[in-house]
Amino acid sequence: MKNIFKTSLFINLFALLAVSCSDEYYVTEQHFDGNWVFSEEYDIGGSSRYSWHYDSPGIYYCDVQIKELTQQIYDEGMIATYFVHYVNDIKVDSPLPFDYFDMDNTGYQWTYQYTCEISPGWITFVFKDSSFFEENPPACTFVVKMMR
Repeated sequence: MKNIFKTSLFINLFALLAVSCSDEYYVTEQHFDGNWVFSEEYDIGGSSRYSWHYDSPGIYYCDVQIKELTQQIYDEGMIATYFVHYVNDIKVDSPLPFDYFDMDNTGYQWTYQYTCEISPGWITFVFKDSSFFEENPPACTFVVKMMR
């Protein structure tokens, strides 16, 4: 009987200890007063302010300076980039990287890939064409959203 009592007491104490530990809160060193949100569209190619630059066969890039993309946002914030396109006449924001697959009437297939590279103060948008035939990438729109 004593062993059952000791075992029961041990189990209850262990359960109490486990429950009390789970209520512990961890506090980070920094807290922001509120959410700061940045959202901007960038048109690249065509007659827009930004244009594609040749890198190597099938690869083009465009550097976009964004002064709001600070080191603090880069280190501690959230940055999301999207490719804007239309599906059944509905404007859609698809997260980067975005792959577009196509095929012509002869069965030839190719892929366009849109991606980006992010660094403080800059975002470089990249276009890759698997067929290497694209002389200049099509004009397109990207969206950049940031939050700290």
